[in-house]
Amino acid sequence: MTTRETILNRLRSELRRPDLPFPLGNTPPLTSDERMTVTAASGTLWELAERFGAELTALHGTYEIVGTPTEARLALINRLLTWREEERAAYRGPKPQTGQEDQVLGWADEALPVPGIADALADLGIEVIAPAALYSSEERDAVRFIRYGVTGVQAAFAGTGSMLMVAGPKTSRAASLLPLRHIALIPFSRLYPAIEDWLAAERNAGTLTSVLRANANVTLITGPSKSADIEMNLTLGVHGPKFVHAILFEDDVER
Repeated sequence: MTTRETILNRLRSELRRPDLPFPLGNTPPLTSDERMTVTAASGTLWELAERFGAELTALHGTYEIVGTPTEARLALINRLLTWREEERAAYRGPKPQTGQEDQVLGWADEALPVPGIADALADLGIEVIAPAALYSSEERDAVRFIRYGVTGVQAAFAGTGSMLMVAGPKTSRAASLLPLRHIALIPFSRLYPAIEDWLAAERNAGTLTSVLRANANVTLITGPSKSADIEMNLTLGVHGPKFVHAILFEDDVER
């Protein structure tokens, strides 16, 4: 008898047990403590930011927490320059030239939670490309080899280190999916203990339906892209960015 047949026979035997009701009867709903055992998070916004960072680190991402949008802009510039120097130092032999080495794939400047990103990077010779659409092969080829992405978030969840992205004309989903390296700017006003808290806030504000229906795509990102084979050998960057760096910062918007 094969292993597969053994497993199926064992399942059949268990399902025939008279003391095993199926389908299950009316079961009491989980309490809030039971439901939130894994993803619960609490504390001040700084404590939530630190919890988010700890969860992201456990998922092979990196983070930093700063005090103001100005500091967040400087942190972003420093991270991009550090990554660029790391990549240049890692090259062996002729360096490929695609014309996209000094470009960043990002959201439109007005859609980012930190002002002046495009101008600040332009002063350093780095151009921000914010495509409204990538329908044609020419549009896709124009961003195919960009290695850095910069975005904001719709919301971030401290309990799991997850980020919610919504795609639109000014918030291209390609910026968080296509480049090898992704930087996410997360203001404290968009940081929540868990996704349930964000859902409740959107329902109370009457905006949940518009967020979910009026956008082309809604994506939940938890760390860098990961995949593993049957032996659990982990590979990063298979279906998306290999490096994800979050910059969390205080802003003046009250939630």
